[in-house]
Amino acid sequence: MNNDKPLLAAIIGGLSTISAEIISRIMLALGIGQYSIYLLDSLVLTLNRPNFFLGLYINFVIGGLVGLIFYYLIKCIGQANLIIKGAFVGMLATTIAEVIFSSAIEGTHIPLRPIGDYYLHIVGSAGFGLTMGIAFKAYIFFDTAGSNSN
Repeated sequence: MNNDKPLLAAIIGGLSTISAEIISRIMLALGIGQYSIYLLDSLVLTLNRPNFFLGLYINFVIGGLVGLIFYYLIKCIGQANLIIKGAFVGMLATTIAEVIFSSAIEGTHIPLRPIGDYYLHIVGSAGFGLTMGIAFKAYIFFDTAGSNSN
């Protein structure tokens, strides 16, 4: 069962991107931003044709990788405050992704995005990280007989 935890961490990371997409869709409905998280991420492949399903695929893969990195990072830095650490990791991953988007596609293949898009992705990434932290605490590092398991 212990060998299944990295796989479970990757699955949690991938599925946690759904909360970020829901948050970004709500903010889009409120008039904040132009692209949802999945649509923006799909532009890495399509360059100028946003597609929900390609964005879903890319986010599941990247979210799974972030979940796996988070799992091994937690083994090094400890399990205290998992939810806060998850939010931080989610926001750090989005910062790295924004640098890639800005340098690779923004301004060359798509017009410059409104500033609301950046806020949308920051809030979405916090939702991703919080969801991932909560799921890690519930399914991976849960208490068994008063002590956390690794």
